[in-house]
Order: sequence, then structure tokens, then C-alpha cells
Amino acid sequence: MALFIICAGISIALTGLTYYFAGLYQQWYWFWSIPLMLYGYFLVCFATWLLILFLVGLFVKEDEDYIYPPNRFCQWMVKQTCRVICFILGMRVHITGLGKLPNEGPVMIIHNHLSVFDEIALAAYYPHLILFISKPENFRIPVGGPWMRYAGYLPMKQGDMNAGKRVIEKAAGYIKRGINVCIAPEGTRNKDFPNPVLLPFHPGSFHLSLQAKCPIVVLAIQNTNCVLKRFPRHFTHIYIDCVGVLRAEEYENLPTHEIAAKTRDMIEKRLNRKDARFYHFKPKKKKGDPEEEA
Repeated sequence: MALFIICAGISIALTGLTYYFAGLYQQWYWFWSIPLMLYGYFLVCFATWLLILFLVGLFVKEDEDYIYPPNRFCQWMVKQTCRVICFILGMRVHITGLGKLPNEGPVMIIHNHLSVFDEIALAAYYPHLILFISKPENFRIPVGGPWMRYAGYLPMKQGDMNAGKRVIEKAAGYIKRGINVCIAPEGTRNKDFPNPVLLPFHPGSFHLSLQAKCPIVVLAIQNTNCVLKRFPRHFTHIYIDCVGVLRAEEYENLPTHEIAAKTRDMIEKRLNRKDARFYHFKPKKKKGDPEEEA
């Protein structure tokens, strides 16, 4: 929230100075320019902030195999930046079920994966700082990629079992040190949503919880796949529901595929509820499907 307040404060100050020194206050009909100047100056402030992040990001180590140690300050910086991104893109994030979260200790967080905005919404509005496990391609995103490295996010290559095992072991060590770690067990975003509602969960992801012996926080995310479709004409209401928490003693004797099935079922039940809040919850037509009768 700090970055938002700073950008808002600067935009208010610049709007007031422009309105006064340009003499716009002398004609009442220029009053309409105030909201435009406020929003415009806000965007300029945030663009300046992104430029600063970009310049600092130029000093990130180019070795993709090098993993920066977790840095809570950088994670906080990412959190503040993501909050402003949510505001600019019209993302209205609603989080429910926080009362189910453990009062103490770090957790492993899992969620369904609809788009890149899943991580942006979680980083911005989850009540605690999070370290994400993400695919290597995301670390090459301009501005964001270098700061993901600075924050200590972990890249995991799909299909590379040895590399995946090393990442899981490192992430488990982070959890034991008190750091919350988040992973999407589907492994990739669900491009065919809502056919199917969820992709299969990779059991290997849950070696993390077995090694760390920590609670698993299960989140169901809705509507992040609609952000770019609705922007800039409409707000997008993002819903993040904590559908349950698995304590270590509840799964310690279960194989990973059963843990995967259990957590996947928890999310699927939430997404399949009749009151699930989706903007687009109609099955997608495929080529060759017969047209619906009029």
C-alpha cells in the first residue's frame, strides 16, 4: 500500500499545482480535467517507478542457474508493485477464508493456475509475504523477471526431474526457515478453462510439504483469466478463497498422489459450486462441434 499512497500523493500534488499555475481554476468548466490529471500523473509516477526497477534489474546476474537467497525487502517491493498493477488494470481482489490460516509458522500454498495474474493477485493481497516457484520463462519478463530473482523466487523447469528435485529441496529448506512458499501443482496455466475446470496435479509438487512437514494452504482462484479481456472498459473481480488447510499430521502418512488428489478435490468442489463467481463459465466450442440449435 505504501507505493500506492506515494504515487497518489504525488499525483494529487502535481494536479493541484497544474490546476493552479495553469489558471484552470478561473474557468469552472475545466473542473472535468482534475480526474484526468490525477490518473495521468499517477500513471507517470508508476512508470517512473518501473523505470527505476528496470535500471536496478540490469545488475541481476545473467547466470540462469544462480538462485538469489530469499530477500524479504525485495518480496515487499514486489508486493507493493503488484498492488499498483492491480489498481491500474482494474483488478478488484477479494480474499475469503483467511480465518482458516494457521496462526503461526510458515506454510506451503497451492492454487489452481489460470493466468500470470494469479501470482500478481496473490503477491499483492495475500496477508503474508510469499516466495513463488515459477517456470523459467517468467524470469525473463522485463522489469518483473529480475526482481523475481532478487526476491529469491525459484525457477522450475518442466520435465527436468533432477532440477525439480533440487528446487523442491531448496524450497523445503526455506519453509523450515520460516518462509511461505507457493506453487501451482497443475504445472502450467489452464488454457482450456472451463474444459476442464482443473488440470491434473503433479504429485511431485507435494514432496515439498512432506520434506518441510508444514501445513498446506489450499486456494481456489477465479477470474484472473478475464483481466485482459475486460480491461480497460470494466473492472475484474478476482476471488481468492482459502478452501481448506491440511495439517502435517493429516497427510504425513499419505503418498504424494493421494495428497494431490485430496487438494485438487478441495479446489474442484469450490469451482464447481453453482454460486461460483465466474465471468466466463461456459464450455468452449471446439472445431467440428455441432452448432447449438436455435
